[in-house]
Amino acid sequence: METLTPSDTAFSARSVATAGAAAALSVVLVVPGLVVPVYARFVTLAALAVGVGAAVRLVVAVVAAAPRREPPAERPSAELPSVSLVVTAYNEADVLPATIDACTSVDYPDDRLQVVVGYEAASTDDTAAIAKAAADDNPKVTAVERDASPGGKASATNHALTAVSGSVVGVLDADQRLESGAVRRAVRWFADDAVVCVKGRCLGTNPGESLVALCATADRNLVERTEFVARDRLGGFTLFTGGQAFFRAATLESAGEYDESVLLEDLDMAYRLQRAGGTVRVDPGIVTRETNPASVSAWWHQRKRWARGGMQVARRYFGAALRDGPPALPARVDFAVTLGLLLALPVFVLAAPLAAGVWLTAVTQSPVVRWLSAFVFVTPFVASYGMLALDARDGYRHDRREYAAPLLLWPYVAVQVWAVVASFIEEFVLRRPARYVTSTSDDGDASTPE
Repeated sequence: METLTPSDTAFSARSVATAGAAAALSVVLVVPGLVVPVYARFVTLAALAVGVGAAVRLVVAVVAAAPRREPPAERPSAELPSVSLVVTAYNEADVLPATIDACTSVDYPDDRLQVVVGYEAASTDDTAAIAKAAADDNPKVTAVERDASPGGKASATNHALTAVSGSVVGVLDADQRLESGAVRRAVRWFADDAVVCVKGRCLGTNPGESLVALCATADRNLVERTEFVARDRLGGFTLFTGGQAFFRAATLESAGEYDESVLLEDLDMAYRLQRAGGTVRVDPGIVTRETNPASVSAWWHQRKRWARGGMQVARRYFGAALRDGPPALPARVDFAVTLGLLLALPVFVLAAPLAAGVWLTAVTQSPVVRWLSAFVFVTPFVASYGMLALDARDGYRHDRREYAAPLLLWPYVAVQVWAVVASFIEEFVLRRPARYVTSTSDDGDASTPE
């Protein structure tokens, strides 16, 4: 897969074609409603129903994620499994030293800890030098060079995994700094033989760098502390998308390599593991600190990559694979609903000019529509502050600016929705070949590769 940096993808004819295709599809969706009023009402009510459903789900997620849950008791140090932490890096010189330092400094027996730094030889900054120096200075570190054209995170991870020796493997992005006790807590979950993967959460470190970084930090916190945790607690389809996850090494070997043809390789792997009958646990007590994109360009390409990757997974697995388990029926339904909504969202957005007029009329005439619309509007604010309250209870402090971030949530979501629309157009309308655009510039700024 072709791999680019944001600076390689400046505004071009490609962008104009995407915008033109979106406009044309919007016309196709809107025009029938101008002559068939029942169609316009149906689109509007469907959009409202989806909004209400999403708001209810968010409330349920906060409630379900609230109780504390501890992993099984820790084993004596002599019985702890060997662990390999895999860090992949391409133009990550600005964050890689801190990540390596965090990995080598975790509270875990030195003779059971390996840190594999898989770096791309094509990096144009000091990434290679940093990886090699770390391996020279610390016997726990192994530097693995991938001497080929950059192929995205999946190919980098697959190459680095050839060097692991631990029975538990932690896969980390280059900007994920593990908290000291994260590894010890993660391996406790593997006392349950059914558990094949454990995911923690990522806390942003740069909310003050820009409004983009502030909103991305708040967004990530809300999703990972509530939605991801609730999926696990309620028996839904458990995700480990994000910058870090821990696996049994035997599970990775039996599951096969990360798929290098999709843009969201971790979502694809999550489906494959659960399809094979494994359990994925989400524990918000396993924490890494991350740097969120600070520029609009880096953030835009990250969110497009996530959206289009989800659509690729939906295209691949919708259908017969969802008719029987494993996983159990609730998880299969959750998977179908989640990715189905991802595919439906662009349609509702492009039909929005039609729905807006009908909705405004309904709001003025129907108290029920007014109350439901208000519920949809207010719920994300309540959920965001609920998440912050849970973190305060659990001892996690946030930058004071993060308490104002929910007020920017709806404008932020509006822009993010257009990243989803652009991804939909490229995947299903224009059918362009997927390109892996990193969230780092050539000099390593605006870092986060996931």
